[in-house]
Amino acid sequence: RHIMTDVSRGDTSSASAALAGPSPFGECLPDVPPPLVPPLGVFSRMATLGVVAGFSKFIVSVLNKATTSNYETLLHHMTERKRPQGMITVSNHSSTFDDPGVLSFLIPWWYFATEPKHEGVRWTICTAEICAASPAVHAFFTAGKTVPINRGGGLHQATLTAMADRIAKGDWVHVFPEGKVSKNANELGRLKWGLGKLLCDVDEVGGLAPVVIPFWHSGMDSVKKYGRWGFWPFNRVHVTVGTPIDFTDLTRKCKKCDTQKKKEALYAAMMKRTEAEMRVTREKNLRERQEV
Repeated sequence: RHIMTDVSRGDTSSASAALAGPSPFGECLPDVPPPLVPPLGVFSRMATLGVVAGFSKFIVSVLNKATTSNYETLLHHMTERKRPQGMITVSNHSSTFDDPGVLSFLIPWWYFATEPKHEGVRWTICTAEICAASPAVHAFFTAGKTVPINRGGGLHQATLTAMADRIAKGDWVHVFPEGKVSKNANELGRLKWGLGKLLCDVDEVGGLAPVVIPFWHSGMDSVKKYGRWGFWPFNRVHVTVGTPIDFTDLTRKCKKCDTQKKKEALYAAMMKRTEAEMRVTREKNLRERQEV
């Protein structure tokens, strides 16, 4: 399962802090960034991304039917944005297979195949108890551009700082702002503050403001049922890509927050805006399912 970060109101140190590391495979140390380069480098990355993408696309769009709306917005920013502007995508989390399932469906084959050239395939964050369970498991997830974070570890974790650094350098990071899989399909739980921390960290290190795109997917809870093994065919998965969210008026306040209370209020405002846009996108998704 994927997790953004805990709502714990811990220290929110800037991304400008010096980073040591990386941590050893099989460990997720709160003050040490995770490894970003897998053993065997680009070979293991391409092999992992290729196999996982192929399997995921088969499950989502061959065994099941997958459709999208407003996909051109995501594709444009995925493949044509002027880097070093980064990108963050946010979505609901209704299945343990949302990523890689939905994300592999949304990323074109040609973009996977040209990863060594652009290094633009998404990064994502996963709870350490799953993706750092052993050195071998950790290496596999790293090859698939997935980094571990400690559940309940709060905002002050080196993994978030490392991901903010990747965004500031022009990369794409996908997050599940609920921080956990929802047991109730098409319900949006309380959003955690990790996205706000990422946005401020990028701003504080001088990175360009990333484009932030919400999308809502439905049907994945039937493809991969909660708490059960295996995949179920003959379902419809529908993804609605929303409108990019403008945080300019909020991110300009990041460096002005000189107290913890002000910083928390800013994160809360960012997540309130995110929640509103995700709810709008959800309503479009549910209408579209009924219309087709």
